[in-house]
Amino acid sequence: MKELDALQQEFERWRFRRKNLEEELRNLSEEENDILMELARVGGQISYYGSLESDMKRELEPPRLSDLLSSLRKR
Repeated sequence: MKELDALQQEFERWRFRRKNLEEELRNLSEEENDILMELARVGGQISYYGSLESDMKRELEPPRLSDLLSSLRKR
């Protein structure tokens, strides 16, 4: 009888452990989804600011001689 009780206790211990592990896996999965969404958001920001930087450089660079000559020809 003691052996049966010991086996039952061991079974309950493993069932409890499995339940805890399943809950931890769910939590980790949710955290992974949050991180992936954050990475996607940051990736979008990087693209936006990268193109903004290019646009600003184009606007702030001194005009090239060929651009100046072609604008004078159009007048």
